[in-house]
Amino acid sequence: MSGCIWRFSDQIDDVDVEMLRHDFITLRDGMEYYQLNEKPMIRMAREAGSVYKIGKMVRVRRAIFEAYLREIMKRSPNEKQNKENEDMR
Repeated sequence: MSGCIWRFSDQIDDVDVEMLRHDFITLRDGMEYYQLNEKPMIRMAREAGSVYKIGKMVRVRRAIFEAYLREIMKRSPNEKQNKENEDMR
């Protein structure tokens, strides 16, 4: 396996493997997989710059979207800690 996905191979199921096969996903697939509602999914995909539209067809580039989600997760604990520190002052 390429990358470091092998580290989590015991946690990956068939749904994850199927998602990894696709570079582009539909909004509905993304909503189901990431357990997001429609508006947050669309907003986050646009913020990530991962939305591709051809005519009426809309696709989300999975790699860009997941990188954006990882970045949000890195920032979230730091933002909470900074806010707590400001409240204590």
